Amino acid sequence: MDKTLQQFFADHEGKITDKWNLYIEEYERIFAPYRDRAIRLLEIGVQNGGSLEIWSKYFPNAGKIIGCDIDPKCGELKFCDERISVVVGDVNENDIKQKILQKTDAFDIIIDDGSHKSSDIIRSFALYFPYLKCDGTYLVEDLHCSYWHDFEGGLHNPYSAISFFKRLADIVNYEHWRNGKSINSLLSEYESNFQINFSDMDLLNIHSIEFINSLCIIKKLPAKKNVLGKRIIAGNEEIVTNDAKTQQHSFIQNIVSVAVNDNDLDIFELIKHSKQLTKTIASLQAQITEHESSIQSLNSQIENRDQQIQILNREIVDYTSSTSWKITRPLRRLSRLVRRK
Repeated sequence: MDKTLQQFFADHEGKITDKWNLYIEEYERIFAPYRDRAIRLLEIGVQNGGSLEIWSKYFPNAGKIIGCDIDPKCGELKFCDERISVVVGDVNENDIKQKILQKTDAFDIIIDDGSHKSSDIIRSFALYFPYLKCDGTYLVEDLHCSYWHDFEGGLHNPYSAISFFKRLADIVNYEHWRNGKSINSLLSEYESNFQINFSDMDLLNIHSIEFINSLCIIKKLPAKKNVLGKRIIAGNEEIVTNDAKTQQHSFIQNIVSVAVNDNDLDIFELIKHSKQLTKTIASLQAQITEHESSIQSLNSQIENRDQQIQILNREIVDYTSSTSWKITRPLRRLSRLVRRK
């Protein structure tokens, strides 16, 4: 009986490897179809290189097992198995990508156990998913980091890696959108934000998206394998429904129909709207502050004038009650009489 992956990890005495128990259990199921095939495997992030040694044992017929790590010390790793090789550098840099592709131009399995930062994860998927063979599997580990701000994540962060892979689940169901949008449009914000590109054909080759605690597993199959296909109706007795075979045709017509109006609210559109509202509110607050400053200035001017009026009134009262004012009163009366004549 073949050893299980758990047994390979339990018996391993070579270079240190670090994997969660759940991953090893799930990989037994996921990797089983590849076990005896001449696969080519890429692992992003290798640390001490122990996992590469275990993959070489678990996949005895593997053709290439390639690791890539940004740590220069990984260049010192030596392996007895000539199928194993390590490329040192940033996997998302074009020159490193070319070094990897010089070793092999396609992969059956790609495992991302790199920096765990959302931007790196999304960029790596955009760069290397096109080189995953049809019937291949792309795995992303430690996605719990997508919920942590230190790794560019957050529960409601639309640019986190976990949010990105949730979006891919909608691409799996592209034939049912009914909104006239291209398949690529769903990822346009990621393309703009991370300076990456996706082709419609690569996206149509996504067969399934599976989420397990901290893991995302993306299965790739030819596009023709990823649609509902013909509706199968078997049997002759139809007691509950009517004209099931006619309904088959109308159902398919509904699937491929395109709705004229699209009222779906995209989270990125809501974010843009929210940002615009924030700018508008900030502008209005600035205007309010400016008006309040003007009002304060006018109130200050009014207060100064009131004080001046009070001073003048006091001076008038003082003057009219003075001795000189009283003495000159007859002269003022005489002056008024002269003016009347």
